[in-house]
Amino acid sequence: MASETNSTNKDPNRENMITTWMPQIGMKFNSTTEAWNFWTFYGGHIGFDVRVNYENKSKTDGVVTSARYVCSNEGYRARDKRDHNTKRPRAETRTGCKVRMGITIDREVGNYEVHELVVEHNHVLQLPGTCHLMPSQRMILSLQAFEIETADDSGIVPKAAHELASRQVGGTTNLGYTRRDHKNYLRTKRHREMMYGEAGTMLKYFQDRKSENPAFQHDIQLDCDEKITNIFWADAKMIIDYAHFGDVVTFDTTFGTNKEYRPFGVFVGFNHFRETVIFGAALLYDETFDSFKWLFNTFLFVHNKKKPRTIFTDQDIAMGKAIQAVFTEAWHGLCNFHIMQNAMKHLPQKKKDEDGPNVLAEFSACMYKYENEEAFEEAFTAIRGKVDTQTWLDSIYKVKEKWARCFMRNAYTLGMRSTQLSESLNSDLKNHLKSDLDILRFFKHLERVVQGKRDNELNEEYESRKKLPRVRIRTPAIIQASKVYTPRIFEDFQNEYERSISAYIKPSEEKNVYNVVIASIDPESMYEEETKVLVDHEEQQVLCSCGQFERVGILCSHALKALDVMNIKYLPSHYILKWWTREARSGTIQDSHGNIVLEDPRMEDRLRLKFFIHKFHGIASKALVSEECSKLVDDALESLSKQVKEKASTNTCRSEAICEEPDSSLQTACLKKKEIQNKNLRRNKSWIEKQRPNKKRKKKAEFVPENQFCSRGEKDMSAAQQQGNTEQPAGINENSLQEYGWMTRLLMGQDDDNLDLQNYMNFPRI
Repeated sequence: MASETNSTNKDPNRENMITTWMPQIGMKFNSTTEAWNFWTFYGGHIGFDVRVNYENKSKTDGVVTSARYVCSNEGYRARDKRDHNTKRPRAETRTGCKVRMGITIDREVGNYEVHELVVEHNHVLQLPGTCHLMPSQRMILSLQAFEIETADDSGIVPKAAHELASRQVGGTTNLGYTRRDHKNYLRTKRHREMMYGEAGTMLKYFQDRKSENPAFQHDIQLDCDEKITNIFWADAKMIIDYAHFGDVVTFDTTFGTNKEYRPFGVFVGFNHFRETVIFGAALLYDETFDSFKWLFNTFLFVHNKKKPRTIFTDQDIAMGKAIQAVFTEAWHGLCNFHIMQNAMKHLPQKKKDEDGPNVLAEFSACMYKYENEEAFEEAFTAIRGKVDTQTWLDSIYKVKEKWARCFMRNAYTLGMRSTQLSESLNSDLKNHLKSDLDILRFFKHLERVVQGKRDNELNEEYESRKKLPRVRIRTPAIIQASKVYTPRIFEDFQNEYERSISAYIKPSEEKNVYNVVIASIDPESMYEEETKVLVDHEEQQVLCSCGQFERVGILCSHALKALDVMNIKYLPSHYILKWWTREARSGTIQDSHGNIVLEDPRMEDRLRLKFFIHKFHGIASKALVSEECSKLVDDALESLSKQVKEKASTNTCRSEAICEEPDSSLQTACLKKKEIQNKNLRRNKSWIEKQRPNKKRKKKAEFVPENQFCSRGEKDMSAAQQQGNTEQPAGINENSLQEYGWMTRLLMGQDDDNLDLQNYMNFPRI
C-alpha cells in the first residue's frame, strides 16, 4: 500500500533531476575526463568513494579506447608474507564491491559510451554529512589555493584560516577540503618553493619581485668559491623613502631572525611624521670591515650614489672603519642608548638608600645636559675621580665627539640621538620571525613587518588631513605653520613660539647681533642662558648660537624672537624645511639607471580587481534568492569565462612568460654556510631520563689496594711539589677545599697540619 502511494505521488521534476546524475547504459561522454568527473560526482551524491580500475590506450595513436571506473571498495587487499609480523595492521577497506561503470570509444563519432554498469553496493554508504571527507570529493581549487597562500603570507595560522574559509561557504561540508589538506598544501608549496635550494630560492624571490616592479634592486657578494656571502636588497618604496628622507640614517644588526644565524642589518630613518621608514636590508655572512664596506658601497649604488649627512650606529669598530672609508662626508654618531647600557655595566650605580655621588646620573648629564665644552670637561674629570677602574671611561672619552651634546651642536641630526628606530624594528621582527625559518619565509614575514611600518604612515597621513591642528596663539606665523607643517612638527614649532614670547633682547655692542634671553619659569633663576643671534635685515636671515635650526630644522625661540623684533611676522621660505612639511613626498624620483621609480606600477590592476570583487560579490548575494537567478548567473559566468580565457591567452604579459622560464643559475647558486658552535655541549637527555628525579648521587669512598695507592700517591706528591704554591682556580677558596678529599687538597698544594697521611689507610710518610 505504501509503495503504491509513493508511486502515485512521484514528482516528475525530481525524476528529471535524478536522471541527470544517475549513470545509465548508453550514456555518452565527450572525453574520459568528462566521464570521470561524472562518476566522481555520482559517488559524492550516493556516498561511496571512487577510483580508476584501468584505462586502455591504443598503441597507434595513444587514445584511450576503453576504461572502467569502480567503487574504492572493489576487490580485496593483496596478501603480504610479512603480515604475520605486523603488530598493528591497517583496517580493511576493500569488500569486493562490484559497483562499476565501463566506457568504450566510438571511433566514428569520437565520443565514449557506457556499455557496462553495476550500481548495487555490498557495504555501508557514507552519510550526506560525511561525504565531503572522502578523498575523491576533496580538492583545493585555484581560488581557494590563492586564499590559503594569502592567509599564510598574512601570518594567519592554518587552523584560523580554515575556519574562516569554512564560514564563508556555510560550513566545512561545503568547503571541499579538510584542515589536513590545508596543512599539506602549505607543506607541499614550501617544498616546491625550495626546489632550487635556499640560495636558488632567494634569487628566484628577487627575480619575482623584479618582475612585479622593475625598480626593485638587489645585489649579492660571492667569495672565491662562488658562494654567496652577503646579500642586500631594496624595493621601490625604500628607494623613494631614501630620496626624500635619507639625510639621517641609522644602521644596526641583529641576530636570531633566520635559520642561517646570519646578522640581519637594516637601514632605517624617519619621515615627516617621525614614523619609521626603511631604506634597505641586508643579510651578512659576518661583521667584518670587508663585509660592511661592500654593504655600504652597494647601498650607495642602489640609492643613486646619494650619501647620508648623518649616520648613527653602535660601537662596532669594523663598522666605524667602513663608515669612514665609504661615507667620507657623513657625520658618524654613536647610539646613546647603547652607551648608557654600557655605562650601567661599568660605572657604579647608587642605590636608593645609599648616600654619596650618583656617578651614572653625572655621566648622563655629560651626555645630554652640558652645552659648553669646558663644563663637560670639568664634569667628566670629576667622574674619573669617583671611579676606580677607568678603562671604559678612557675608551668612551676618545669618541666624545660622537655622543656628547656639546660636540654635536653643528651635527645635522634632526633630533635623532640613537638607533632606537632600528631597535624597534628589530624587536618587531623578533616578534614575527623565528631562527628556524627558511630563507623564503624569512622574506615573507619581513614584508609583513615593513608593511606594518608603512601603514603607520598612512594612518598619520589620514589623521593629518582629517583633524585640524590645535592653534593656541593666533598669529600670522602660527597660522602659516599650521598649514605647512605636519601635526607633530607644528606642535614643536608652537612650543618654541610660546617660549619666544617670554624672551627679551639685551643690548649688545656688536652690530647686527641680538643677545636673546628667555625668562625662566623657575623662581630661583631669573632667566636661562643667554644666546647670540646674528641677523641680516635685507636677506631676512637669523643665525642663533644654539644651532637648533642647523641641527633639527626648526627655528628656535631665540631666532623667532629676533624675527619678531625685525618686524618679520611670517616665516621666510628658507626657514621652512621641506622634510617637515605636508608636501615632503612631492616630486618624482629616479633610480641609478635614470628611470622614474613607481611605488606600485600595478596599482590600476589592483583597483580594478577590488572593483570586480565587490561587484561579483553583490551579484552572487542577490542570486542566492532563487534557483532561477542562480542558474542565470551560472550560465552567464560560464559564457563570460570562456570569452575571458580567449582574450587573456592573446594578451599574456611578457614578464609572466619570462618568470616561467627555468634559470640554470638558480640550480648552481649556493649560500656560504656559517659554522655554528653548539653552546650546549652536554648530551641531550632522553624522554625516560627526563622522567627520573634529578638527585645528586654522593660518591662513596672506594678501597684501593696498598700497592696501587702508594704508586699513585708518589706520582701525585711529586706533581704537587713541582707545582709549589700554585694559584687556586676561580670559585675555590680554603673553606671550600674542606669539601674535597685529601688528595684534592694535596694536588692544590695546600698544607694541612691535621692531615695525617701515614695513619690514613697506611700511606707511607715521604
